[in-house]
Amino acid sequence: MKPVLSALTLGVLASLSGCGYLIGDEGYFRDRGSDYQDARVEPRMTVPNDLQSKPIGDLLPVPGQISAAPASDDGFETPRPQPLLASADSSAFSVQQDGSRRWLLAQLPTSEVWPLMERFWADYQVPLAERDRALSQFETEWVDFSAASSSPLVRRVLPTLEEGRSIEGQEQRFRVRLEPGVNAGSSEVRVLHQSRDIDDDESEWPSRSNSAGFERGLLAELETYLNQSLANSDAGQGQSLANSGPTQTSIEKDGAGNDVLYMSTDFNRAWVEVGDALSRGDVLVTDFNRSAGVYYVDLDQTRSEKEEPGFFSGWFGGDDEEDEADKLADENQIQVRLTPVSNRVEVSVEAGIDKAADAAVVSDVLNKIQSNLNEGPEGGAVLLPRQR
Repeated sequence: MKPVLSALTLGVLASLSGCGYLIGDEGYFRDRGSDYQDARVEPRMTVPNDLQSKPIGDLLPVPGQISAAPASDDGFETPRPQPLLASADSSAFSVQQDGSRRWLLAQLPTSEVWPLMERFWADYQVPLAERDRALSQFETEWVDFSAASSSPLVRRVLPTLEEGRSIEGQEQRFRVRLEPGVNAGSSEVRVLHQSRDIDDDESEWPSRSNSAGFERGLLAELETYLNQSLANSDAGQGQSLANSGPTQTSIEKDGAGNDVLYMSTDFNRAWVEVGDALSRGDVLVTDFNRSAGVYYVDLDQTRSEKEEPGFFSGWFGGDDEEDEADKLADENQIQVRLTPVSNRVEVSVEAGIDKAADAAVVSDVLNKIQSNLNEGPEGGAVLLPRQR
């Protein structure tokens, strides 16, 4: 047994020592990542005089002299990235998302965003419990959304409430904080939402919003308002989004013969007014994507929760009834799409991105939007806190 173990030991040692011939400094598979440091610049190749040659430029030119970067006592410091400049084709304010985290990115410093934020709360007449310039944050009063349903802000935020949730017997508040951005000259707007029962005295802010939908809705409203305010100030206009005049509209036929609503305004204002008109027309908005300019609408507002199928329904046509219900549900799902065209905005109704909606449905929805445009209270309704 001992001779066998000795032989195995010698074999293992020999194999380990042999690895140096493969992956060691002199091995075949050695690391060649730093070989360039030992490279030498060879003299230029000359062609004998009795041969013809064509001039060929250097494919991989080598600098004649390379100077090392100046040493620093504190070590190398990575420079900050250059700020992104907002051009005519991009917005100064845009909603960003990373997983479940959302924020409003502003291509402006906090000192310039703060007065725009103050104007937002003043125009919508939202009562503030705190306005702290040192902390760069606003806190609203507790508000009963059920009693303030006439407010433009509440109407635009309510459709973002998660399905199955209710605000009955509850009150809401928001905290909006302004922070310096990652890029120089930029800033970020963070929104936190909190809800509680009306008889509750909870005042501690949660670590995350109680309603991600309300958080998203307020961010979208801030994005639209701040972009519009900035555009108005650049154009020398003193008109605010909440107090703007009526928009000229017309329903026309497009190239395919479909009804289309045209609005003589910019996209930011059209987006807000269409959302407001859908709300006033009792059209259920289940979701929206402002970047794509789409409101997702469910025309069936009377649909109740499906009952659990019985034992015999699974045997006698239960699946067919469910399939038919799903088919009807799909037919009631439409998209209201806003598309900037020249100096106006085109509002169309579609069943999907590549599917046309029924002509009668298109006509009904567009007429409902047009009839409810600019029908709200002058200057926006006052959002009053609940009286205790």
